[in-house]
Amino acid sequence: MIKKLLAFPVALVLAVCVCSVSVFAEGTKTGEPATSREVKTTSEKGMSKADAKLKKDMEKLLADAKAGKVAPPQQQFPRTAKSNLSKTTKIALIATAIGTSIFLIVLFHDLSKD
Repeated sequence: MIKKLLAFPVALVLAVCVCSVSVFAEGTKTGEPATSREVKTTSEKGMSKADAKLKKDMEKLLADAKAGKVAPPQQQFPRTAKSNLSKTTKIALIATAIGTSIFLIVLFHDLSKD
């Protein structure tokens, strides 16, 4: 009986070991991709314009918030206090939990006899 229980974990460990070899087979990558200096300077200029605009927008938003002009958006759906489960669904969930626990108790009791 123990052999049957150990078969699945052993198969899972073997599968993980075999699959992980292909992940590490690529090795480490060294070096950066080649880029020209012109591309770097152009991107830096574009970023400085974007950063300036972002900074300006954030300062405006901060000033509006301090002045009380900006209010947080209203919540679209109000929170409910109910669980929205019917009485039958609640009974079914409880019965399933009890049945599962009884099954597990019987299973482990039978396993411990071996």
